[in-house]
Amino acid sequence: MESTWAERDLPVLNALVQQLDDAAGASFPELRDIIEETGLEISEITKAALALETAGYIDLSKTLGSTGSWHVKSVSKEARQAVGQWPSAEQLLDRLVQRLGEAADQETDPEQQSRLREAASTAGGVARNVFVDVLSSVIAKGMGA
Repeated sequence: MESTWAERDLPVLNALVQQLDDAAGASFPELRDIIEETGLEISEITKAALALETAGYIDLSKTLGSTGSWHVKSVSKEARQAVGQWPSAEQLLDRLVQRLGEAADQETDPEQQSRLREAASTAGGVARNVFVDVLSSVIAKGMGA
């Protein structure tokens, strides 16, 4: 069986998240609203929406009539992370490690430069799982979870 994530599901999810944000709560995007943006047929968008609903990414309201009139009421935090709108703990940690390395490269004080490199090495190395757990907790609390 072929993966549908990159070619079908992710583009549909990305378009739905964007539509929800653009509407700012004024309306819920219908599946037919993303045909042009995704370049997919409504049958493929419907399959993607059903898969995304099953996976817990979207809250899909299935109205009477054509599937094109089905609409998305909300998306999960995992959906926003999947489309890159909200960073995951791993992504935040990777950015932190990168910034610490950059700061070390620009630092002129050898002692401070050494501390920055050690911090980057620790955060990206053996203590990575601890840092990811801490960041995950911070993210969850920040989102009210």
